[in-house]
Amino acid sequence: MSAITLTEEQRKQVLHEFDVQVEMLSDEEVEALASKLNAKIDLPFIVEGTEQIIFVKTVRMFDRLLYKNIPNELYGLIKNTGDGISDKDAEELKLVLGSRLNKSLEIPYVPEWVEQQVLEILIGLVVDAMRKNFSVLNQT
Repeated sequence: MSAITLTEEQRKQVLHEFDVQVEMLSDEEVEALASKLNAKIDLPFIVEGTEQIIFVKTVRMFDRLLYKNIPNELYGLIKNTGDGISDKDAEELKLVLGSRLNKSLEIPYVPEWVEQQVLEILIGLVVDAMRKNFSVLNQT
């Protein structure tokens, strides 16, 4: 087996991903996901306008969590509708992420069962966007 070495540009990109960049989603994608959450989940004791802000913050936390925990080469598929994972791989990834990220996403003052709902919906939306010909902005 021959050794594979990175180019200088690839090395710089890896360092940038670890040292500078902390998230994958754009502001527009974050807000779109937050709106989808807001349409599906009612947070107890919170008024509607405040819910949206909480969901934007939650999506940001989730994005940073995914950015740190899955390879950018995989997570980056969310930005590339021409390439992507299969339906079977998407279902497997949803299961893996659900079990591994369960305790990592904490939303203060929100019951655990609501956190679980939020996590399941976000994982579904993001993993579906990683499939070929899908994106965060063009999901129903």
